[in-house]
Amino acid sequence: MKHLAEENIAEKKIGLRVDLNVPIKNGEILNDERLSAALPTIQFILERTNKLCIISHLGRPEEGKFDKNYSLDPIKKWLEDKLEVSIPLIKNFTEVPDSLSIMENIRFFKGEKSNDQELTSIISESFDVYVMDAFATAHRSSSSTYGAIIKSKKACSGLLFSKEIKNLDAALVSSKNALSVVGGSKVSTKLKVIQNLLTRSSKVLVGGGIANTFLKAAGKNIGSSLVEDDMLSVSQKLLATNKIILPTHVYVADSPEANSAQLVSVDNVAADKMILDIELSNEISSIGNIDYVLWNGPLGVFEIDLFSNGTQQLISCLEETSAKVIAGGGETIFAISKFSHKNKFHYVSTAGGAFLEYLSGHKLPSVEALRLK
Repeated sequence: MKHLAEENIAEKKIGLRVDLNVPIKNGEILNDERLSAALPTIQFILERTNKLCIISHLGRPEEGKFDKNYSLDPIKKWLEDKLEVSIPLIKNFTEVPDSLSIMENIRFFKGEKSNDQELTSIISESFDVYVMDAFATAHRSSSSTYGAIIKSKKACSGLLFSKEIKNLDAALVSSKNALSVVGGSKVSTKLKVIQNLLTRSSKVLVGGGIANTFLKAAGKNIGSSLVEDDMLSVSQKLLATNKIILPTHVYVADSPEANSAQLVSVDNVAADKMILDIELSNEISSIGNIDYVLWNGPLGVFEIDLFSNGTQQLISCLEETSAKVIAGGGETIFAISKFSHKNKFHYVSTAGGAFLEYLSGHKLPSVEALRLK
């Protein structure tokens, strides 16, 4: 696909689709990580042309209706502060000026989610070059994330979008010895991810509720732990690859609300106990020379300190490894922000669903559209 750095945008009118979907309460931005991630592309464009219209969604408002609770006004103010310039918040593509502006929530526009051809044409015809930098929405076939790319005279990927693809491909395609770490509660929601990573990685370490299902499939007694019995058969087939790394020791308790936990072997889980966390021990260090680590999902009920040991151990280990660590997903990002003290990861993706879709080996609409340009 064509990258922004390869496109001549001097004095051109640019439409920039970014992901500024951040948590906002009472008009205050609670986490600006995604906003900060979008800044380099915005600044890169402004160094070459000031004819820039920033386009993003926020939340899930009703289409065709303005809702102040989903207005991009707080984000506009954040950008004004960072860029030290006044930015008009416009509500219509006929209002796009030959200067810096930000479009009101694109999901207010009727037809955005359905990739309406009329809206797609309006967006694409408003700019000389359309830049897609919202990787977190790359799995959506919406007007602003797919149709506008297809119909635009010129379209390219932004700096963040290109960085996401480059890093993921390096681990999934170019790596000679990658370790994947997959956590979370259910095998069913991560099945495609695990299946694809097994073909791309030397080993796949599993944790969280996912590990419980694999442990039961391996013949272990998991007590009253969360498990997906309907996924036992497929789990056994995945175990037959001999690439799945299971925990050897786990933390058990009566319930997530318990005041204490006990570390036991996976061979000694009592019938009335729940597995709520894992002990990493030597699971990662025994892998050998790893060049990449792909991580998605916590290894236990990490929101509760008592059951955050496995996730904290993993973060500490990954901060010390010489391998390039690529992490992504909402809970993963939260865990890193909570427990990481060195911020040494090679790359942390701001995407959630798109990150998982890419790990699953699925083709993303935005990526495919850009490759056609």
